[in-house]
Parts: sequence; structure tokens; C-alpha cells
Amino acid sequence: MRTKTIIDGFKNSQKFRFILSPIVGEDVGMTITIQQMSDLFATRDARIAVWDALMKLASERRIAEMKGEPKPLGLVREAFGFKQVQVDLH
Repeated sequence: MRTKTIIDGFKNSQKFRFILSPIVGEDVGMTITIQQMSDLFATRDARIAVWDALMKLASERRIAEMKGEPKPLGLVREAFGFKQVQVDLH
């Protein structure tokens, strides 16, 4: 039986790097897989911020593919509770 894809456009084993820059405190970053997202975040807000960034990246990659342009490999955006969320595919 086939495992359902967690985020359309990425394999569950896709590795990516994220960096979270909170409003107060130090930046935090890790390299994980899409599958590990549900287990490795200490807070719900951090998981949602990274998940949202990956969804946006997947959307941008689909649009670029339809236009025949190179697919983006990462993005930086603002998210609730964070100054900046950065995700990059490996």
C-alpha cells in the first residue's frame, strides 16, 4: 500500500533545511525530512510556520513548472510569531 504524500509536490523523504527567526531570542535551524515535521517541533507555532512556508514553496514550484521556468529551491517569508521563516530544499 502506498503512503499518502504529506505535502503535494514533495516526497515524504524530501530533506529540507529550515531557519526560524523569532521576534525575541535566537535563530533556530535544522535539516529534516517532510515526514519528520510532525515529530520534531517543540511548539505548534513553529511547526505551522514551517509547514506554511513549505506549502507556499510547493505552490511556487508548480507555477514555475507551468510557466516553463526553473523551480525555486527555497524561500523566505514572515510568519505569525516569527520575524522570518526560511526553507531550502536539499
